[in-house]
Amino acid sequence: MRLRALIAGVAATLMAIGSVVVTAAPAAAAPPGCPKIYVLAIPGTWANGTSPGIMGEVTSGLGPETRVQFVGYNATAFPWEKAVYGKSKAQAVANTKGLAISMLRRCPGTRIALTGYSQGADAAGDVASEIGTGRAEIRPGQVAGVVLIADPRRSRRDNLIGPALNGEGSGGPRLDGMGWVLPRAFTICQPSDLYCNVPRDYFITRIVGYLAETSDPTPSQIAQYQAEAGAIVAELTTLGGPGKIVDELSNTRAREQIRAFDQFLQSGAHGVYRSFQVRPGVTAVEWAHGFLAGLA
Repeated sequence: MRLRALIAGVAATLMAIGSVVVTAAPAAAAPPGCPKIYVLAIPGTWANGTSPGIMGEVTSGLGPETRVQFVGYNATAFPWEKAVYGKSKAQAVANTKGLAISMLRRCPGTRIALTGYSQGADAAGDVASEIGTGRAEIRPGQVAGVVLIADPRRSRRDNLIGPALNGEGSGGPRLDGMGWVLPRAFTICQPSDLYCNVPRDYFITRIVGYLAETSDPTPSQIAQYQAEAGAIVAELTTLGGPGKIVDELSNTRAREQIRAFDQFLQSGAHGVYRSFQVRPGVTAVEWAHGFLAGLA
């Protein structure tokens, strides 16, 4: 009898504690105005927030639970403009991270999505890489997805949407990759677009791309720059020694690559993503839009 009473007393006590715990710790409500998905879209070179190019089409009408923010930055490339490419991209990276952190501090339950085109894809991919490899304040789990179009740092290890490619981005791949973000990160590149698909043996073009990426270098990225330069040198060395290196960097090879790049610029291959089909009947812009719309 005493045992039964003791058990009943303990049970009653546990129920009381449980009810206190349940009522004392309700789920915190999200602050008003917090979106489920916050899309940070980075336009390409010479575009901006008021005229974002294909980023406007990629991010239009994503649904009521998604908020879109176009990232403002210089979006220039040459010394006679506002900023050289490296400085312009660094500004885009910093602004993107600043917007993301500001949103996550106010709305901890919101998840970030990153997208960009050309120089914007370069910046968005760098932010995703920093997050995925633990080098950013943002946690990988706070990133819902990434979609990059014509990324100058596209890697063969990236998740490619569309036909298979043999080259990589003109600026060289991100050596650290996407880390924990990789399963949710996708890249799109039209095969004839030399910004995102430079043949591996176009060493002069790759060196020029490397110099653009490292123009106005960021001190904290020096080790990364050295590793990228080392990767190019290592590939040159494995071709067959000093003689082959001389051949690859000769005037003949330079002229060949200059002609190829000139033909690429005249072809307009960098601007065909509205019509370039990555799936039968599905263009690059449509696929990117559908991917982002599905995150919410």
